[in-house]
Amino acid sequence: MRILLLPFIWLGRVLHWLRVGVLNLLTLAVLAFIAIGLIAKSPHHVAVPSKAALVLAPNGPLLYVRSQSWEQRLFDDLNQRKPSGVLVRHMVEAIDRAATDPRIHLLELNLSDFGGGSITQLDTVARALQRFRASGKPIYAYAPAYTQGSYLLAAQANHIYMPSLGMALIGGFTADHLYFKGLLDKLGVTVYAFRKGKYKSAVEPLTRTDMSAAAQTENEAWLSEWWKTYVDTVAKGRKLPAAHISAYADNLSQLITASGGNGAELALKQGLITHIGNERSFKRAIAAKLQQPVRKLHSIDLDRYLAATQRTSSAKDIIAVVPIDGALMPGSQDNPGTVAATLTVDQIDRLVHDKNVKAVVLQVNSPGGSVDAAEAIREAVLRLRKAGKPVVVSMGTLGASGAYWLSTAADRIYAHPTTLAADIGVFALFPNYAGTLAKLGIGYSGVATTPSAGALSPYAPLTPTTRKAMQAVVDHLYGRFVKLVAHARHLSLAQAGKVAQGRAWSGVDARRLGLVDGLGGMREALAETVKLAKLKTGAYRVDYLPEPRGSHPFALARHVAMLSLREALLPAGLDTPPVSKGLAQMRLLLDHAQPYGLFAYLPVAPRIR
Repeated sequence: MRILLLPFIWLGRVLHWLRVGVLNLLTLAVLAFIAIGLIAKSPHHVAVPSKAALVLAPNGPLLYVRSQSWEQRLFDDLNQRKPSGVLVRHMVEAIDRAATDPRIHLLELNLSDFGGGSITQLDTVARALQRFRASGKPIYAYAPAYTQGSYLLAAQANHIYMPSLGMALIGGFTADHLYFKGLLDKLGVTVYAFRKGKYKSAVEPLTRTDMSAAAQTENEAWLSEWWKTYVDTVAKGRKLPAAHISAYADNLSQLITASGGNGAELALKQGLITHIGNERSFKRAIAAKLQQPVRKLHSIDLDRYLAATQRTSSAKDIIAVVPIDGALMPGSQDNPGTVAATLTVDQIDRLVHDKNVKAVVLQVNSPGGSVDAAEAIREAVLRLRKAGKPVVVSMGTLGASGAYWLSTAADRIYAHPTTLAADIGVFALFPNYAGTLAKLGIGYSGVATTPSAGALSPYAPLTPTTRKAMQAVVDHLYGRFVKLVAHARHLSLAQAGKVAQGRAWSGVDARRLGLVDGLGGMREALAETVKLAKLKTGAYRVDYLPEPRGSHPFALARHVAMLSLREALLPAGLDTPPVSKGLAQMRLLLDHAQPYGLFAYLPVAPRIR
């Protein structure tokens, strides 16, 4: 009998060892994959050539924080693919170092692949370019055509090149949204919105067909501050009257028509560029300035320059910079564009117990989000302060709603003049699909033990009693928000209530109203942090912490699969299409609206391209 089973026994053994071998090979392959990536990323000596040009050629938009996972960064490295986007602080650090570096003789700013940024991000980089130019070193800028965003940077250059078919598109700012009430009505969806704050307009895309008068008033105020900053920054760079820049934007269509459609000649005559020339002409001009052959130019790019000039410090004292970049959400799901409150709280709490961390800067760039998430982070910040560690907030483009809620716990708050700050208000949304079910011929009924059971069902209209209760909850949270602001900012309740009402203020107005302590960016926030922590120059270092991420099972396998899928879809043109910012916003709100979605949120996506 055993003889008859022998072939099967041997087959089983062969299959077993084959399975073990395959699994071992896969494990080795993954380990090799990771090792190669780590080796590729390992630091190595980079020399800065003498009489060189620092080349800034940003690929993609400006970012405060890079939100890629380590797995995605690894795949990008292995595929020799640079991740899209460049960190604002990296741009500023490189420009400021180069300004005093005797090996760097000029700055080459190539904006051909630049993806824009918010006015706050752009102005921060523009100020660094102004400091470089003030050092006596020239800046050469080039782009095939200048968008409004890229031109703000190019305007700071001594020499601005654009080819004969290019154009400088400066048209001003706009605040606009998609409004979905008409669509929702057709689908039979009713969105119950409960809000407190006259200007709290986050609910409007789901409850109106157009922008309310209050929202128009609010948006016009901060748009004016943005436009003033843009015009003044361009005018300063080009040494032209601000009125001249405004007139160009106001009359762009007429000016283009009068110039016969020749945008390049128009930009030259208007003083917006200095030369009409292609990229070859641009390169030849740089070579002539450096007195070097075009093909043997001494140059170094952003990443290599930062690596070559990296300043190491043996100081034990640390200022930790914690990123809060994105919409605030409860839990530990680190979805793109969101801040997972549980992960951020854990990150902050680790700093509480780190003896080397003497102070913390919160790098805030958030429209707000879940009230629960904001409160959890605020309480963690208070634990930092209780441990004797000063906390300073540095607001970027946005420091609004829930982001301002958590910021009230800090010792100091800094905002850029164009930051959208405060927006002190609360709202709740409850989508109801009873009308949709009726259109589809679907019934909904049942029994309950109490009148409150099932009161928040999405398949039955909210009763008047439930609606009244929900408004009471929102009113209570709004009152809590106003009290937090009054206490933190040393205002009376009446004063805090007057500047609240769900209104977003520009950084300039927020400073005037006492909602922030000072105007400036990370430089100013760090300087204030050093004072509060009583740290000595050279006796501390600044650590920029990465975005905290959750632990996902099979994360590496998931990224391998997604990479393979994308590679398969790209040739057929079937790669994931971009989602409209309005639809994305609606999905974000509806996904988290029930059953207890209480928000402090500002619906704006300010990016200038």
